Amino acid sequence: MFLNTRRLTVSGALLAISVILIYLGNVIESSTLFLLAAASFGTGIIFREFGSRAAWAFLAANILLGFFLSPQKLYMLTFSALALYILLTELVWGRLCSMEDEQKKRRLFLAAKYGIFNAMYLPLIFLFPRWVLSPSLTDRIGAFLYPALIIGGQLLVYLFDWAYCHFQDQIWGRIRRHVL
Repeated sequence: MFLNTRRLTVSGALLAISVILIYLGNVIESSTLFLLAAASFGTGIIFREFGSRAAWAFLAANILLGFFLSPQKLYMLTFSALALYILLTELVWGRLCSMEDEQKKRRLFLAAKYGIFNAMYLPLIFLFPRWVLSPSLTDRIGAFLYPALIIGGQLLVYLFDWAYCHFQDQIWGRIRRHVL
């Protein structure tokens, strides 16, 4: 297993940027979710450029470094879920690329994306509501907030997915030729 120097350099630089964004999410509390989402985009870049094994290693290194350097350990759960979502959707898209019917492929991909998200999100909402809501809210009006949390989560994953696709197409597409 010989590592390409360029691959190692790009992966290390993206890892450093991701960890800096994770740390900044702890410092700039008003932009935590945005910075954690931006940090997770590095996993998708590594997957598209170097493959799934490199992406899994990148994700593991990112989680490990973020866990040691981040003051808020719960933020690492959010980052891990976002990066894992990206990695799993990229894997699904790779499996579906061989399909001939473009419309069926897109429908299956959309269903898989929302299935992956809901498999991670819904157990969090129903089994660990105190991680998402304050204890006073879960005790008083928690049952009324579940539909709002479910719908809000679907909207947020749509925005996150749109931002990731836009980042890959527009921003990384321009930077890529200078870096690689």
